[in-house]
Amino acid sequence: MTTRPPPWLEDETDIVRLLNIFIDRLDQQPATARTHAVGLNLNEKTFPALFQLGDEADRLWDLIASLDEDHRLIHITLKKQRDPFAPRYLQARLRLREESEARLRDWLGRPAGLSPLQQWRNAVANQREQFPGEIDKLASHRIVAPGQDDATVVAAFAAIRTYQNQSLSLRQLSSRCFWGDSKFLDNRETLVRALFPAIRISPRPVLVNVFLPESIEGVLFIENQDSYTQAITAQQDTFKHLALIYVAGFRGSAARIRETDGASLHYHSVSPTTRRSEFERWWFRQMHTDWPVHFWGDLDYSGMGILKALKKRFVEISAWRKGYIPMLERLQQGKGHPPVLADKQAQKDPGNTGCQFADTVLLPLIRERLAFVDQEAWSYPPLDR
Repeated sequence: MTTRPPPWLEDETDIVRLLNIFIDRLDQQPATARTHAVGLNLNEKTFPALFQLGDEADRLWDLIASLDEDHRLIHITLKKQRDPFAPRYLQARLRLREESEARLRDWLGRPAGLSPLQQWRNAVANQREQFPGEIDKLASHRIVAPGQDDATVVAAFAAIRTYQNQSLSLRQLSSRCFWGDSKFLDNRETLVRALFPAIRISPRPVLVNVFLPESIEGVLFIENQDSYTQAITAQQDTFKHLALIYVAGFRGSAARIRETDGASLHYHSVSPTTRRSEFERWWFRQMHTDWPVHFWGDLDYSGMGILKALKKRFVEISAWRKGYIPMLERLQQGKGHPPVLADKQAQKDPGNTGCQFADTVLLPLIRERLAFVDQEAWSYPPLDR
């Protein structure tokens, strides 16, 4: 056994992250209150890289095993009743050896003392007077910014107070307060409003790209930009009389998408100006029409998830059969790609979308074949489908 870290550890970020979990759990309890060694189960949450299977997973498992066999840092307990053909690490439990805590802290540069979360909470408490609202949400989770310590990050949040009456967008506010990073506050609007209840945040309109035909007989949302671009230049009757919409995936499901100050419609240059008023009155729910509304995207879980999300704003929307049937046939012929090939293994099955065609035909075949077809494979569906 050696007291030095293995030479490979510095390059194995997944294993470093795993080992940090032990220290995190140690720091969450005082040493005098510990009744047993700190341990964890190997699963997709504690070590997701291991559960992608394949040669890389086997290599990672060998490195973890060496922390037990060669370095005596941890102790591995395998599940007693497990499938003999399953990998040995499935549901294995790792326990940090009590005598190895100091060594692991030295390897990771994590001396005993206040945990990172405790240090963060102290930094928030020290600037409590800068926040007119509640700080519980800010204090509950440590927010990390590369190159910035906790006090500086909290001070950046406190700086929002200077701009709370200026009606800036969230991105403008973020850029002014967080070192020019306009995206730092993305997905943190709820937190900002909790800290500054009276703040005025200007809504950021969703950009919607629109192509209008001479006469509108239906609406088609297209998921991917390349397919949208090809569709608006197509000379096929397939797209004739369809208003074509490109709105960058899930952005089309934003709650504000059908409010006049929540969406900015950008028309293709050849779209007739005489149809824009009619389209906008439909889009902003000022006029009812009998236009069928369709969605066409990738034949995968994410595409079906977009359809499900759009249905919250456009209740009449359904999967576009003319676009999906050729893709469906391709999948039936075994010409789909496995999720891992396109880095789509993290996609989640959306369940029911509310569209009968998607729920009874498209999704069942995706689940059966465990394969996807990208929209770009069929940019020009035949007219007779």
